[in-house]
Amino acid sequence: MKILACDTSTLLGSVAVSDSHGIITQRSLQRAGSHSDSINEMIRECLLESKIKLDEIDFFLSGLGPGSFTGIRISLNTVKALAYVNQKQCSGFDSLFIIAEQAKFSSSSITVMINAFKNMVYIAEYKSVDDNKFKKRIEVIKAPQVIRVQDLKVFLNSDSLILGDGYLAYENYLLNHMMLKLNRRPEISDFPYAATQCQVFLQKNNLEMNQIESHSQYHWSKLVPLYLRASEAEENLAGIKYIGL
Repeated sequence: MKILACDTSTLLGSVAVSDSHGIITQRSLQRAGSHSDSINEMIRECLLESKIKLDEIDFFLSGLGPGSFTGIRISLNTVKALAYVNQKQCSGFDSLFIIAEQAKFSSSSITVMINAFKNMVYIAEYKSVDDNKFKKRIEVIKAPQVIRVQDLKVFLNSDSLILGDGYLAYENYLLNHMMLKLNRRPEISDFPYAATQCQVFLQKNNLEMNQIESHSQYHWSKLVPLYLRASEAEENLAGIKYIGL
């Protein structure tokens, strides 16, 4: 099975190509602006390096968010379009879960928070547990939600490994105003990688291609973003106000 995965839900955009044996090649780019002009180039480079043609890809994956509204749509629409044109299946994973997966061998308790801006974060809590089949797997303890930074003290556990660019965005506030000493591992990425999506999908779906094609939930029309809050325009229209730090 050949897989192409994309994620542009955060400041880090990434693309990976994998087969049933593992990652063949990957690309990533961290930037403050949109990934709309880089995702196609990363896909092209990965396909060239892997010597795989686009119509040879069996399955497409995308990051679903939460994260940047525009960023989520870039990856999601790209993957859905590729699946539609090539008549292939597709699926996706939430970005918080993928970041937690990247740390499952480093801590038993993992909290991930992505910057939601306007003094808010997308946050979820996970637990890394032993699994007979895959050695380690991630369980959801607190499902993804959006909360104000001012309310983080109630949510955060000092024993939990803290990951995500939400921490980076509000680090000074957490340290200096909330006086929270949190568990950090700088060597572990604060961003979701497309390559991790490939690895998780292969672990969760140890199936032959004809079996996967029979699952209707993998149709491109079933792939939807994970939005935990309204868009900025909708919030402004509703008169939602934000409290400063």
